Amino acid sequence: MKPKVNHRQPTLFIEIIKGLAANKLTLILLAVILLSSLTVVQVTHLARQQLIEQDKLLQERDELDLEWRYLLVEEEFYSQHARIEEIATMQLDMKRPTSQDEQVIVLP
Repeated sequence: MKPKVNHRQPTLFIEIIKGLAANKLTLILLAVILLSSLTVVQVTHLARQQLIEQDKLLQERDELDLEWRYLLVEEEFYSQHARIEEIATMQLDMKRPTSQDEQVIVLP
């Protein structure tokens, strides 16, 4: 006895395609769902990239702020020296010695 070959067994994929082709609204909704899901993935990716860029910019801002503070301290240091020199010159009538005013002392 020969076993029966069942040629009428439908495949699931073919039945799904037939069902989608029969109902155009379902096909359109499926396409919209796929498109929106791809859009969500793209938007999530772009948002993550922007967060990474924001973190880099915040770190750069912090580094620049630190450098700016160091420059303020340095400016304060040099401005105090210039102020002292100005007071010495104007109020105390002091001046830098010239080479004729210098005396060299040699120790044995």
